[in-house]
Formats: sequence, structure tokens, C-alpha cells
Amino acid sequence: MKKLTIVAIVLLLLAACETRIIMPQPGEQSDTLSVQGSSEFEVAPDLARVRFRVETNSLTAQDAQNRNREVSTAVRSALLQSGVRENEVETTGYHVEKIQEWDPDTNRMVERGYRASNSFMVSIKDLLSVGKLLDVGVQAGANNVESISFELSDAREKEVKTEALHRAAQNAREKAVALAEGAAVSLGKVRSVQENSYYVTPYARYDVMEKVAMGAPSAPTPIAPGQVKVSAQVSVAYEVG
Repeated sequence: MKKLTIVAIVLLLLAACETRIIMPQPGEQSDTLSVQGSSEFEVAPDLARVRFRVETNSLTAQDAQNRNREVSTAVRSALLQSGVRENEVETTGYHVEKIQEWDPDTNRMVERGYRASNSFMVSIKDLLSVGKLLDVGVQAGANNVESISFELSDAREKEVKTEALHRAAQNAREKAVALAEGAAVSLGKVRSVQENSYYVTPYARYDVMEKVAMGAPSAPTPIAPGQVKVSAQVSVAYEVG
């Protein structure tokens, strides 16, 4: 009778907190209390990624490519001269395409030449120099800044993941203790632990080209690093008696 009362109480809590007590199967020794723990917090980034794009148009594909190569080389050289290292610049995309536009006079698509596009990403750890970096790239010829994101380096992310999982496990323990006390059962040892999810959400901006155009010529474009959001969820099963 006592066990039936306990199960009834816990079933009432199930819908609200996604927590459950599992009755023992044949061969098992005790009931099980399963809970989900979660954590969510923000940390300061230690890495910035700036995505530039150089686009050039011409009547021929070859000329569009040649012009693009010239401008892209100038942008890359300017970035390296400003302090960016070779291994911090990575090509992320390159393509050449026909430019086609709708002509309302003839009611058909007409060709307007070719467009060459070269995208590359710069990754730096000096977050205070991001504004200067943007200005250098644009002044050297980059006609599009696709985005800028503040992220975590691999080493920092390992540290943060450990903290996120630790907090989630603590949260699961707090839930289990509260439920066990409310149901008048004793909380036993851990039967199983499982990582359900772990996410890192960088702080990204996509209006950077606008800010560069509005910035004062005598001062670097102001770019303030935003916080990175971290979340984790775990499942823990405890014995109860």
C-alpha cells in the first residue's frame, strides 16, 4: 500500500517536471527515480571570426577572375601587414557565375556579364583589434563583410563544457533530492548518467558592413564583443527506497 501511495504522488509531478519513478522489473532490487538536469549561462568569448567577401563584375569570366584576384591579394596583404598571421586567414568559398537580369522591355532574362566572388575568414584572439581589422579589409577592397562572430577557442570550449555538464548534474541532484523528500522516499546511489545535449551559441553580427560605412574615418569601427551562450542537459537515474 505504501508503494502505491508513493507512485500516485510522483505521477502527479511527472507532467510538470518531466521526472519519473520507474517500478522495478523482474530481477531488479529497487525503484528508480529518473530526472533531467539542465544548465544555461553566458561566458566571455576568446576568439573572433570575421568573414570578408570580394566581388568583381566584368563582361567576361576571365576578366572578372583577374580583377578579383588583384583585389583579393590586396586585401590579404593589407590584413597581414596589420598583424594578422598567415594561419589566421582561411578561404571559405570561391565561385564565378553569369549575371542575369530581367529586362522588362523585352520580357526576358538578359546576360550582364560575369561575377567572381571570393570569401575568406579571419580568426583572431585579439578581440580589441576587430574594429581596426574590419576597416583595414574594407579600405583594401573587400566590398562585403558577411558577418562577425565572437566564439570560444577549442581549449576554452573544453573547459566550458566541463562546467556546463557539472552544473547540469548538480541541477539533476537538486531535483532528485526535492522529489525524494516530497515523496517520503530515501535517495540511493546513481544507477545511470547520460549527456543529452550540449550547445554553444556564438554572438554573431550581420550588419557589420553598415557599421563600417557609418564609422568615422579617423577612428576604428566600434565593435563590442558579445557574450557566448552555453547550455547542457543530462539525465540521471537514482535508486530510491
